[in-house]
Amino acid sequence: MKPMLLLLLLITVQSVQAGKLLIISSYHPDYAWDISYNQGVLSQLKGHHEISRFYLDTKRLPRERFDQQAADALAFYHKVRPDWVLLSDDNAINYLAHPIADAGTPVVFLGMNENPRHKELLGRKNVTGVLERPLLKRNIQEMSRMMGGLDKVLVLFDSSDVSLASVDDEFRTQTNLNIGQTQVTIELIGNYPLWQKRLQESKEQGYQAIFIGLYHTLTDAQGRHVSEKEVLDWSNHHAPLPLFCFWEFTVGQGKAAGGLVLDGREQGMMAAGLLNAIMDGARPESISPRAAQRGKYVFSRSELARWKLTPPERWANKVEWLE
Repeated sequence: MKPMLLLLLLITVQSVQAGKLLIISSYHPDYAWDISYNQGVLSQLKGHHEISRFYLDTKRLPRERFDQQAADALAFYHKVRPDWVLLSDDNAINYLAHPIADAGTPVVFLGMNENPRHKELLGRKNVTGVLERPLLKRNIQEMSRMMGGLDKVLVLFDSSDVSLASVDDEFRTQTNLNIGQTQVTIELIGNYPLWQKRLQESKEQGYQAIFIGLYHTLTDAQGRHVSEKEVLDWSNHHAPLPLFCFWEFTVGQGKAAGGLVLDGREQGMMAAGLLNAIMDGARPESISPRAAQRGKYVFSRSELARWKLTPPERWANKVEWLE
């Protein structure tokens, strides 16, 4: 092939793979989940693109602000006029997937806890994405094995829509159920003082371990948002029982001991793979949404030591240690 023709072909390929990508997040830029999925996206995204971001901040803002935030995000979308849009997590998806897809822009979502069929997104023109399916039952079963069997555990979530969707997907609205030989009680709590009370009383009520899910929308007695860091710090300091979790961002010294967890990086990497395919010419609706369900064993050495726990030998080559 002649050098000039080869150069023209390379320029053409690069121009096809270069464009504007808008990432609209349900949350805020210093939220650990956002940081991790952004790392995953950037690690796998092909080409050189102009990337813009908009944060809805729905973990910290009151629900009555959501409509305006979504309207502002849509106005920003029209201003940027991106070639592709990545929507992160349920609130961004629920508010913006349909209007952006209707405008003709390919949409890839990630972190969706709800059923895309219920949101009329399955097979929807210009839409595909990555489903988030926390490994709630499997995690409880695995931690029970590590502790030599658990008779009774407490699961705490905040009362956000994301928490409701996560619990509903795996537990079908049940708040008391058995997983194997373990009796599981699930509480969805909006009020921080009640969260504190449930955690402090857990041991005297016969629980043997606590699993914390999402805790990012709790409010104090005056209705003010309580930061996720404050909730996690307090929960770690006052937990009378081993504290496990479902997402990697909750694991660490001074946090939860760990568990079989999901991480945002994998979600971001899968979403980048879908974006790459669309940038190469695939139609979004031709790609079925897929779930990132693998999960991984992630633990804090110091927190496991605090509770005198050791992962089973059969996990030896699977565990990731954060310290």
